[in-house]
Amino acid sequence: MKKGFRLKAVATRNFLAFFMVVVVLGATAGFYFGLQMIKDYAVEVSHTVADSSASGESIEQLSELKQELAEREPLVAKANQLFSNEANYQAQGLKDIQKYASITGVNITNTEFSKSEGPAPTPPSSSAGGSAVITIQSPVSYAKLLAFIDALEGNLPKLQITGINISRPTSVSSDLVTTDKITITVAIR
Repeated sequence: MKKGFRLKAVATRNFLAFFMVVVVLGATAGFYFGLQMIKDYAVEVSHTVADSSASGESIEQLSELKQELAEREPLVAKANQLFSNEANYQAQGLKDIQKYASITGVNITNTEFSKSEGPAPTPPSSSAGGSAVITIQSPVSYAKLLAFIDALEGNLPKLQITGINISRPTSVSSDLVTTDKITITVAIR
């Protein structure tokens, strides 16, 4: 009996040693795979944090852009005033020309409008321009003519003088000049 008992004790000891090695190897493998899962989860969390901070920065950038757009709203409104509509460019142009003529003391005798098909020479973004040909009562004071031209060039919607011919009258007068027809281009959107 002693021999059988001894075999059982040795077998149990060997089994327990083998079991202990298996448990240590299993714990090591479990720890390794657990560590890999934690690393993968950490990478996922860091990506989520980076995405949320980028999203927060995007929101801040969008609010800054919104504020800049609000600040530039008067510039957009003024840019829209540069052009006349195709439907009312003649009425608007005639009204502006007559207003500046009365302010500067220049008498307009005739005004003719025509629609030009090519690009307007005024702003490069304009697709077409309307043309007005005006006749001023001659002779006219040179100072008044310059004031009239300056007022036309500074108008909104944009009016640009594209053709003018000025000469001295035959009678001797220091301030008077004669003009032929003046061609004006009206910027049309």
